[in-house]
Amino acid sequence: MFKKLGFFLFAMGVSASYAIAGGGEPECYAQCDDDLVQCMTDHPRSPGACSKIHQMCNQSCDPYLP
Repeated sequence: MFKKLGFFLFAMGVSASYAIAGGGEPECYAQCDDDLVQCMTDHPRSPGACSKIHQMCNQSCDPYLP
């Protein structure tokens, strides 16, 4: 239980740093965070997959990436 909570808080911190550094639309990052929460709820045994999807979502929000 505490591992899941710790991972969730870590993921939220990482996404917040992407939002600050990236300069993308805040709504896009918020949607990625919501999707992460939903993924973690639907697939609690796959935190790595959810994290990877969340990372790709955040990267798609950044308008400065090629």
